Amino acid sequence: MDTLLENAKEAHEREKGMPPFPYDPPPRISLIAAFAQDRASLADTENSGQFMTRSSTVGLEPHVSKSSLADLRARNSILISDSDFPTVQLSQMMVRRTHLGSVLICRIITPSKRTVSVQFGAEDTAGDVVMVSLYNYPGTIGAKIDLLDTLFPLGTVLAIKEPTLKTSLAGGLPHIRVDCPSDVVRLTSGNTPSSRTRWRTGERVPLAPEPPFTEEGWKALGNKYFQSGWFTSAALAYSTGLARTPSSQVLRLNRAMTYLKLGHGGAALSDCNYALGQNGLPASLRVKALYRKAQALYGLGQWGEAELAFKITSSEFPSERVPCTTWAEKCRKRRQQTETGNYDWLEMYTTSLSKTKRLDVADYKGDIEVVAFPTRGGGRGVIATKDVVAGQLLLVSKAFVSAFPDDCDPPEILFIQNLITMRGQRGCGASLGTKVAERIAGDPGCARLVYDLYAGPSFPPPPSTYVLEQAPPTGVERFLDFDIPVDIARIEAVLSFNSFQPSGPPLPSKKDSDDPSALFLLPSLFNHSCNPNASWVCFGDIMVIRAARDIPKGSEVFIAYRLGDGSFVKRQETLRHYFDKCTCDLCTLDRADGEVACKKRDALEGKISKWHTVGKARQGIQNLEQTYKKKRKHHDLTMTYACLHLARVQKREGDVLGFFRTAMSALQQAGLAITDKSVNGALRVDPHLVVDDLPIRKTVPPMMGAMGDTYIETCIAIGNAFQYHYGDDRRAYRWTGAAVWLHDIRYGGGSSLFNAHLLDPELKSKVPFY
Repeated sequence: MDTLLENAKEAHEREKGMPPFPYDPPPRISLIAAFAQDRASLADTENSGQFMTRSSTVGLEPHVSKSSLADLRARNSILISDSDFPTVQLSQMMVRRTHLGSVLICRIITPSKRTVSVQFGAEDTAGDVVMVSLYNYPGTIGAKIDLLDTLFPLGTVLAIKEPTLKTSLAGGLPHIRVDCPSDVVRLTSGNTPSSRTRWRTGERVPLAPEPPFTEEGWKALGNKYFQSGWFTSAALAYSTGLARTPSSQVLRLNRAMTYLKLGHGGAALSDCNYALGQNGLPASLRVKALYRKAQALYGLGQWGEAELAFKITSSEFPSERVPCTTWAEKCRKRRQQTETGNYDWLEMYTTSLSKTKRLDVADYKGDIEVVAFPTRGGGRGVIATKDVVAGQLLLVSKAFVSAFPDDCDPPEILFIQNLITMRGQRGCGASLGTKVAERIAGDPGCARLVYDLYAGPSFPPPPSTYVLEQAPPTGVERFLDFDIPVDIARIEAVLSFNSFQPSGPPLPSKKDSDDPSALFLLPSLFNHSCNPNASWVCFGDIMVIRAARDIPKGSEVFIAYRLGDGSFVKRQETLRHYFDKCTCDLCTLDRADGEVACKKRDALEGKISKWHTVGKARQGIQNLEQTYKKKRKHHDLTMTYACLHLARVQKREGDVLGFFRTAMSALQQAGLAITDKSVNGALRVDPHLVVDDLPIRKTVPPMMGAMGDTYIETCIAIGNAFQYHYGDDRRAYRWTGAAVWLHDIRYGGGSSLFNAHLLDPELKSKVPFY
């Protein structure tokens, strides 16, 4: 993958340095035939239900037009004055050039297809043709060709702001590449052009659908799309109908429902409030407006106002009492969550195991705050506002956007070459930029929440503070007619430095192609440590951050961007795009050991799985020990893995006593205080003291943040060995109890979540409470 990335980077830099040349439009019939052939092939693949493999490159420095189209929006035509936006024809354009200050007026002449971008053939008014590749356009993630036909019907007239003609790195004809959806404005719906536009090839595009001309027609079209689950297309249909009949409250309330489905609570709220403000609104529409307004407030996280709105709806329309009562109870539960941090962790876990990865819970912020840290890359960090104890809940945060494999049916395998981080990735991350654009389309005010995150050294630094509360939501009257530019270049950079792969519980999938991806806002403000004092896990699209050990008031709270395995040399390979040098205590200890010793350690780590005998494992551990300075108090994850590998080999070879001693020694060496290392005979504590009946002291080890799961799994293994090899139920339960306590530090949820998450079914009912 490194070679592929380097080649892609070199090709991009080489392309930037090459001179522009005039665009030579291909024959119209050739372009149409090529699209027809590609569409047929794509349709066969879609109908077969096969996995779709797609690739994308991030970091190609996309152009973002900052020019205003207020004049276009006001006239809803192509009356563009030469002094404002002079039009450009394809015959005047140059390949490898962005035509600043110009607009290309074109219309779609071929059915669309999708790779990662949406592609279609277009013609200008002179009849010259070109392929358009449109990236990051709302509603296109996982879109099949029948959905694309509703978003980009034949004959649709577009204004492309400051168009760029590019060559294809894979060969083929030059094409217009549009990375920012705000650079495309729909001038007409369907194929009805402005009376001032004259198309050389004729007024109509062959086979273009006839658009509706009445309120009822647009309602029927929007309803058809809504029932098919094509909510972006439905919102466009209702919006187009409203542009022609602004007084239609039926279209407005139907659009409000569609906005709710798209997660655009502010836009839905605006439509409902507008309808409720009209005199003489029929009761049949008023009940819909009240009910959907309450749902919009719920979607915006305004729990108190939402509860009141549901009560008002129920009072005025008793027929809605049952659903409104259910919703009101949900509002009270969400308000309690955000105020107290009390969650049903077991329910969250079981929900995250289902296909529904997006959980309905409220955010919570504990005893932390964001402060300025001028020495950090992003200039900010998070500190504890009070003394915090290990396991204390610090933050529950819902993803701003998230992508999971099940979002597409059938799932798509995406290969991403990121030229910003110079890392390759397989998973869902390629769609996050589109999802951010979708959020901005429905709520322009939320753009600041993304743009104020760290975007790397190539962009201006973000503000020293971060305000999570966004501006009051505004309406979206002209859907997908963006009021502000969608700065996809900055969005790509923000995602490159801040996106997470939601993981555990359940534990991450072992298939790279299944890797989910998400952008979390407040969690992005935490700085990194390879040995963090806080740990994060995800339940679906919900991130939970807990203290991994006690944190004094005023101290910075760190999380790990990656595991603390390997030496600083190996870790730095992953972390180098975040900062030049990690200065955490673990990396400081590694540097004191010396780079030569660390490289030797990394080489030995790669061989651990090949230590198939006790003798080889012991010799490997001795060699590892020589890479650490003698005065180093605690080792690291590499040594712990090595010792635990030895323990597994001992157990496999029948040396259960050796397994106990090695596993316990590994835990103790890493900093866990073991109070009872006995393997037989009397216990070291009163067996009747169930609450404190653990073989470890309840003090959190130094490496809990980086190695929490390792400690938990080891304690479970020790407990299982006592149960199955010695028949020693009491010691088995005590070590399992230690695992429960450590699990609660990392995940919360007590023994009920532990039982569901990790425990052997035969032991589930026997775990002691603590």
